[in-house]
Amino acid sequence: MTDLPVLAKYPFLKESKNYVKENEISIDELLNDSIYERARLIGIERLDNAFNKRDVGNRALATDYDCIMELLSYPIARMITVCIGDIYFKRSYALSEAVHSYNYLINESTSNLIKISDEFKFNIKYDKNNKKFLIYFTDYLKNAPTRYSQWKMINRVMENGYISLSSKDFTRIIQEALRSRINNELDTRKCSKIINESFKSDIIRLSKLIEKHRKKIEIEPMGSLDENKLPPCMKEILKSIQSGENVPHMGRFAMVAFLNSLKLNTSEILQLFSTAPDFEEEKSRYQVEHISGKTSSTSYTSPGCDKMRSYGICPTEKMDELCKRYRHPLTYYKVKWRNK
Repeated sequence: MTDLPVLAKYPFLKESKNYVKENEISIDELLNDSIYERARLIGIERLDNAFNKRDVGNRALATDYDCIMELLSYPIARMITVCIGDIYFKRSYALSEAVHSYNYLINESTSNLIKISDEFKFNIKYDKNNKKFLIYFTDYLKNAPTRYSQWKMINRVMENGYISLSSKDFTRIIQEALRSRINNELDTRKCSKIINESFKSDIIRLSKLIEKHRKKIEIEPMGSLDENKLPPCMKEILKSIQSGENVPHMGRFAMVAFLNSLKLNTSEILQLFSTAPDFEEEKSRYQVEHISGKTSSTSYTSPGCDKMRSYGICPTEKMDELCKRYRHPLTYYKVKWRNK
């Protein structure tokens, strides 16, 4: 697992970091030496692709030089992302790196998948007879994208604490674990002055693109919806979704049910969700239509305030007087309309 193509494809591995350390490549050399100019250009390319394509992009890895430049472009892209400092862009970039790795991982052998998963210290086994991965339920709950119904525990087979997964689903678990790791690392890093100066023009350019995108996705009244009258809980959920936060399933459910009760149609609801970095239209449409009763026998109503608190999606510190007076988000919204 230490050959250069592998390190280039999976720059998040410890072996990849060790390669850079062992070759004693300094930050000053990486930023100024002409031999690393291609790595710097690829680093910027990763970010442009993350913004436009939700994948940092593929490049030829035909030679050792190709692989080294690809490997070194990864820390450059991360450092620039930290200096840009926008939470939405951080989440978009982390997802793009994770998706990029997933597209490689999906074609890996079972043995290589297991080796790469060691990076995340999963408690796993491999069932050779059924060709299934077995992951301990705590690791599953921590990393599975449970915002989608097919990943909920109730829809999975568990035996002796282990959940059975296909190779494809196990690869998706690795993607989520990587996305979460990059998110956490980006959030805890501080912008380096030398990075800020070296990539000043690109940081300004990308920041302007992000700001333009933000203005484009600002919530506008649609039909009967007025964002200014949303209760604090719904404002927070929507803000988190559009910032790329991993909103729990109940948060998304509550938002969709709330919007459906206000008579927004599927397309209007999807429009609000579409700006999230992890938006997948087909899956989101299925969930919206199921909650709204178009493909199920029940049209769900948004949970009341007590349930919102029990689910941990009520921002109690942001409650206003109207919140304290009424016990349901819909009542809050309707009272604001009447007051108007």
